[in-house]
Amino acid sequence: MARRRQIERLNGIARIWAETGPTSRFLIGTLIVAAIGLVGLTPKTLFNTELVWPYATFVAAVGWGRSGLGLRPMAVLILFGFAQDVSAYAPLGCFGFINLATFGASSAIARAFDRDRNPLISTIAPVVLYAVAFLLVWLFASFSGNHLVQLAPLVNVFVVTYILHILIAPVFDLGRMVGPLTGKLT
Repeated sequence: MARRRQIERLNGIARIWAETGPTSRFLIGTLIVAAIGLVGLTPKTLFNTELVWPYATFVAAVGWGRSGLGLRPMAVLILFGFAQDVSAYAPLGCFGFINLATFGASSAIARAFDRDRNPLISTIAPVVLYAVAFLLVWLFASFSGNHLVQLAPLVNVFVVTYILHILIAPVFDLGRMVGPLTGKLT
């Protein structure tokens, strides 16, 4: 009986989310990324071990990119990128570029493949997108530091970011599907 009520409650939440428009979904996703980012600015240690914090903007870029290119997600990803640059002492524009590259690649994959119907693509695409994003982070960090940055910390952040993706990726689905390109090829 308790299990049945729990399933009905989850179905109700799913129904409410399905009825929510793209703007509301976008705002909710933006608030979640901002909250995760703000909490990430605080010291994170547990039993004298430093905790790894995910890049929630990458999760947002991958999720919003599935719905196609849009000006609002790009503007927010640029703003979050500047915040990441400041908090990570990176050159201004690095994370904005990485966020936009991830967003564009996610949109291109969504346009090329039907990710909703192909579980292999919907599982592999985020891993590939995160791998490319973290490769760009590593390259920017290495070039700006004039030495090769260690990969182990970035791999740890990659794993934690993918776990966050597994947990909250549906929040960043704006409910729109990418259609064919409009216009005429000459």
